[in-house]
Amino acid sequence: MKKWAWTSLFLSLVLFFTACSSKPAVPSPSAAPASSASAATAATGGELIVAAEQDPVGFDPHKVPADSSVRIYSLIFDSLTKLDEKLNVVPSLADSWKTADDGKSITFNLHKGVKFHNGREMTSDDVKYSFERILNKDTGALAKSYFSSIDTIETPDANTVVFKLKTPDSAFAANTASAFASIVPKEVVDLNKEPIGTGPYKMDKNESGQFVTLKKNPDHFNKDLGKVDTIKFQIMKDEAERLAAIRAGKVDLALVSADTAKLLGSNKNVTVKGFQTLQYSYLGINVKKKPFDDPRVREALSYAVDRKQIVDTVWKSQAVPSGPVSPALSWAVDTNSYATYKTDIAKAKQLLADAGYPNGFDTVIETASTYPDMVDTAQVLQQQLKAVGINVKINQLEWGNYVKTWSSKDMTLLVGRNTAGAVPDRAMRFYFGTTGSANVWNYSNPKYDEVLQNALESNDQTQIKQLYDESQKILVQDAPNLFLASPKNFYAMNEKVQGFEPTAAGEYFALVKTSMKK
Repeated sequence: MKKWAWTSLFLSLVLFFTACSSKPAVPSPSAAPASSASAATAATGGELIVAAEQDPVGFDPHKVPADSSVRIYSLIFDSLTKLDEKLNVVPSLADSWKTADDGKSITFNLHKGVKFHNGREMTSDDVKYSFERILNKDTGALAKSYFSSIDTIETPDANTVVFKLKTPDSAFAANTASAFASIVPKEVVDLNKEPIGTGPYKMDKNESGQFVTLKKNPDHFNKDLGKVDTIKFQIMKDEAERLAAIRAGKVDLALVSADTAKLLGSNKNVTVKGFQTLQYSYLGINVKKKPFDDPRVREALSYAVDRKQIVDTVWKSQAVPSGPVSPALSWAVDTNSYATYKTDIAKAKQLLADAGYPNGFDTVIETASTYPDMVDTAQVLQQQLKAVGINVKINQLEWGNYVKTWSSKDMTLLVGRNTAGAVPDRAMRFYFGTTGSANVWNYSNPKYDEVLQNALESNDQTQIKQLYDESQKILVQDAPNLFLASPKNFYAMNEKVQGFEPTAAGEYFALVKTSMKK
């Protein structure tokens, strides 16, 4: 067997798979977290008010998938590693990590003296407990499939954790950066009611439907993180309300649509920053439900859809057609190579006729009522599918019910958005592998699973790229989702806000490095 240079290999892969537009230096995993000695000189203290588009639906990082929750609990909990603003894997609770030459074990050295918000020191026992909780089928953890390679977990001392693996796993270190893999205290029974972590912020107040307030954790081990004393997530589901609030200075930060970004362009007290996201919108398809269990029907749907119209209508041209990977990443396959992305009504009708539906059929698309882009996407799809005889009823769901419907595996068609992630394993195996934790579409293809497993176990960069290209092509052809568009996001910020730099990596580093003018 070849010698496995796993640590250097994985870091080179992170660089290779990072967006083409940037070529950041990849830090060594042995580098220690930033200390207070190098803390930025920006003003600290004060309150940052963020307009939140949705209520959080829980705070347990192992169980709750909703973005409205993740943006909050990612500040409360820490994971072993983090993805920084440039999508590099960097230290967090682990100062360093090392993979064995055969690729079948990885050792994490924990930062000493880290405390949970209840004052107890975090140890390797908490890390072991957290991962065993994730792997326990009764937990229903989102990250379970990330860590299917784990055989045993050893804790030789309070600051060392050794993961023994059944097979080499080139994605392991990156997957430990997920908020879904947060380290939690072993004594807390209900993290939704008592979200106690080690993060830079701790829960202060949660008023359902109104706001969530987080207070700075003064004992956090990384003194560079957490510039403001308080972050308040003010629930504002209506964008017109968020627009008025940001103009009036009642909120400091708000995620806004492309239309609203244009409206705010002339406001001297507000700055708008946009960036290409790792997200894509999709039409999810339950492949176990008739008639969608027939791949010809799913293929017909793809030929019937005009993705450019969705880009222009829903996203006001501030998006690009997308596959299962956002085009912001260099390892995304060019969507121009997908035959089914070329709208062909005649081809769609023929496929439906071949599948036994020459006159089409009636169906239902479910979507989230309080996300305008999802509602708009459903409406555009409704009109496009009508052209091939598919009559769609749209069912708009309240956010909590939408999340439950997504996780039920019993929907028929569902409009939504996913974040592909910075490494291929999340985009491909997590969402669509047979045992993928977020595979709610009942999709299973042994060939697809084999390709992904070969990619995980390979140490040849060229082969890995070829395998992930192949997996994307299989997925688009099988169409358990119709991948639609990858949008730009826009943040509007009050003139008092300093240091908020949104990137495709998400809000975490932008928020923990934000300060307020005094």
